Amino acid sequence: MSRGGSAGERTFHASPAFLVRAVDMGEADRRLSFFTRDAGVVSIIGKSAWRSRKRFGGMLQRYVLLDIAWTEIPGKIPVLSTAAVTASFWPIVEEWERVRHADYFLELAAEMFPQAGPKPKAFGILLDGIRSLSEGEAPGRIARRVEGGFLGIGGWGPDLSKCRRCGTEDSRWFRFFPSEGGVLCGSCAPGDGMRLSLGAVKTWRALQAGSDAARDRLRMPDGIAKELQVVMPAYVEYCLGKTLRSLRGA
Repeated sequence: MSRGGSAGERTFHASPAFLVRAVDMGEADRRLSFFTRDAGVVSIIGKSAWRSRKRFGGMLQRYVLLDIAWTEIPGKIPVLSTAAVTASFWPIVEEWERVRHADYFLELAAEMFPQAGPKPKAFGILLDGIRSLSEGEAPGRIARRVEGGFLGIGGWGPDLSKCRRCGTEDSRWFRFFPSEGGVLCGSCAPGDGMRLSLGAVKTWRALQAGSDAARDRLRMPDGIAKELQVVMPAYVEYCLGKTLRSLRGA
């Protein structure tokens, strides 16, 4: 949500948000990066956010869903006006693997959707992932849902419908090649590439093509989860052209 006047005047914005990172600026201020539902990635200055509990009440934490409001003035860094907690997911901090995965989801959202503008679908996938971690679901399975959802809505999902060369759909196993943007069957694939069973290929296809509800209902056997744990994070980093700091091989 935003409102404001003519060009050159300050504008006011508000959105549900997750804090992605915070960097101290001087003795009191902080530079805050949020992933928001209504504006995408937003970088904001939190005046006195470090020292003043009166101003923000210690709300500027990860793993909580916030409602934030900020002010923008042309030529200046936006300034945080208010922040309120609407939901807390603090059970995440009770286990290191949940913390690592939550940080991964936040970094992934910010890196895959850096453009300004509303991101309701990506924000919904992120919120579902954070909530599921808080509720104790297996982090690896949640990570595959989040990756698949982000790849699907971001338009980066590989073509997993058939072999990219001969068109075979039901080979017992395939090899995945990021540079091919998909899979090659056992007959067409050279010796390298990342091996995936037919079940893993179908599961990945469902993860990136389905609705949030369909992804939540999808059953993922341990063997398939282990296969995708190797391939999907590597493909995400291939698409981004960088190694993500928060998690390697989620």
